[in-house]
Amino acid sequence: MSDENSQKLISCRVCGVIMVKLARDICSKCFQKEEELFQKVKGFLRANPGASVKEVAQAMNCPEEQVEYFIRSGRLERIGVKVAHPCQICQKTILDGMICPECKRNLKDQVSTLKSAAGIKDDEKE
Repeated sequence: MSDENSQKLISCRVCGVIMVKLARDICSKCFQKEEELFQKVKGFLRANPGASVKEVAQAMNCPEEQVEYFIRSGRLERIGVKVAHPCQICQKTILDGMICPECKRNLKDQVSTLKSAAGIKDDEKE
C-alpha cells in the first residue's frame, strides 16, 4: 500500500473543503484567517482583561462560538489573557479553566464518594 492511499481525507471544520489530514482539522486558508482573528482577540483581551465572550465577539465581529473555541483550546490561557466565560457545569462566569472552583470541589467530592463506595483509597494510583 502506498503512502498516498494511507492518508486520511477529512473536511475542513470551517469551510468543509476536502483535504488530507495532517496536523490540523482545518485547511491552510481557514487556518490563516483563524490565526489572524486569534491575534486580534489576544490583543483585544490584553487591552480589555476579563471582557466577556459576547464583548469580544462583538468587538471582533465574529461568532461567540469562535471565541469559545479559542478558550476551549487553552491557547488564550497559555498566553496569559483572561476572558470571562461560563463554567461548563453551572454556567457561573469564570476567568480561567473550564469549570469553576465550586464545581471542581463538588466533582472531587463525588469521585471520593464513589471511590469510597467501591472500596478504593484516595491515595491509590489508577
